[in-house]
Amino acid sequence: MVTFDSMNAHYQYMDFQRHWCPLSEPYAGGDALVTFLNDGWKIRGPVFLEQYWHAGVRMVTIFHCSIERNGTSEAMCVLSNPYVERLLNTLAVEILPISQRQQEKVEESC
Repeated sequence: MVTFDSMNAHYQYMDFQRHWCPLSEPYAGGDALVTFLNDGWKIRGPVFLEQYWHAGVRMVTIFHCSIERNGTSEAMCVLSNPYVERLLNTLAVEILPISQRQQEKVEESC
């Protein structure tokens, strides 16, 4: 169960479970992330922020999260919206640009 005050996160509507599987959906919504957190998953390490322009006219922001529970880890790409941004802020997760993830992989291989 997420342990912060829901009155501050404004997610009282989260009374349902949202199934998400990376094999069928490459991107998850904020409701799927909350479902995982409520089921005991934890965000591990920093969250990486990727931004790009869709068709050159609309910016899309994706949060790349690594979540873990009972020794099992999963990569979850979450589409951004004000709710997801507020949730990550409330959880005090470190957010880094996606370019730093690529740098960390290079440094780990050296």
